[in-house]
Amino acid sequence: MDFAMGWNRFNLTLLGVYPEPRKMSRNSRLMSSLIFWFTTLVTFTFICAPQTANLILKSTSLDEVIENLSINIPIVFALIKQIVLRYYKKALTELLGEMLADWSGPIGDQDRETMLRNARLSRAISIVCSTLTYFMLLAFVSLQVWSNAENASETDLGGLLHPATFPYETSKSPNYEITWLGQLMGTVLTAICYSCFDTFLAVLVLHLCGQLTVLGTALEDLVNATRRNDYKTFEQRLSSIVNRHNHLSRFAVIVEDCFNITLLVQTLICTAMFCLTGYRMITSVDREDEADVPIVGIIFFIIHVIYTMLHLFIYCYVGETLLGQSTGIGLSTYHCNWYDLPSRRAVLLMIVIRRANVSFQITAGKFSPFSLEFFNAVLKTSAGYLSVLLAMKDRLVEGK
Repeated sequence: MDFAMGWNRFNLTLLGVYPEPRKMSRNSRLMSSLIFWFTTLVTFTFICAPQTANLILKSTSLDEVIENLSINIPIVFALIKQIVLRYYKKALTELLGEMLADWSGPIGDQDRETMLRNARLSRAISIVCSTLTYFMLLAFVSLQVWSNAENASETDLGGLLHPATFPYETSKSPNYEITWLGQLMGTVLTAICYSCFDTFLAVLVLHLCGQLTVLGTALEDLVNATRRNDYKTFEQRLSSIVNRHNHLSRFAVIVEDCFNITLLVQTLICTAMFCLTGYRMITSVDREDEADVPIVGIIFFIIHVIYTMLHLFIYCYVGETLLGQSTGIGLSTYHCNWYDLPSRRAVLLMIVIRRANVSFQITAGKFSPFSLEFFNAVLKTSAGYLSVLLAMKDRLVEGK
């Protein structure tokens, strides 16, 4: 479990929201709460509230509104993700406890290899997303520093990391330095939260998929593992499999209940961010003065688009995998040597097949299950909205 969850454990501990399944001391719980409230307060005080005030009070053009929203929306949502993890900490702790029990119990070599295969995939997803997050942070900070250096003067220290409106003078020292560092800290924390929330969900779902694979293998071997005419052992094994399937179904329901509303908002935000970031990138490239377009800015926009859509793809990929593995239980039941059983025993397997027709799902607000088809639909919708934004921009230019 530590192999699959290691990166997420480190990142979520930095935010004070890691649902530790092992026993914690009172001081550790207190420290976790303090870290959570401190990081939340820093992000809200230095980024969310000032940027929202700037949007309302000082944004006068379409480009300024889009620039503000393209930064403020993911940061606000990352803060919401952090709060959601804290709110469902008890339920998530229960899920991690079950994961720990799965890894700690007696496991056959074949089943362990299946679980390790999913754990390796989970770890790879965490590493790739974390690395992309750090690259995007570096590109964004470099872009802002470059832009501020271009506009700075002897009397003006330059702009902040994020355009924002504060109730105090930010152009004077040390207010400028304190505010800039506060925004940098909030940006790093929200980027980590935005990424590790998604990878944490991927680890949970992929572990569930691994357990379904193990269960399917047990079903395929059910008849072969039962000695001839030992139907009492057959019924005991089948009962154990049914109970395990119900247990995994409960695991899937808890994951769905904890995350479905957040995933609905995530889908809407991914659609919006693809439009807004794509608009900013295209309008930057279309400028007549190419000197105004820093290479690091284009790199940031490209990474941001890839980053946003990659996270949505992760949801859809693990959702598709979960759908396939859960309905595959029925196929595994069919593939066992049921024809070697008496009809009175073989008919019991029909109940398992019928139950497996109800697939496990992660959904966007219980409206639509995540799948690769859903990912394709979101991409098409985002591209359509982007074309509308570009058409509005052209009309505004022609109107002038």
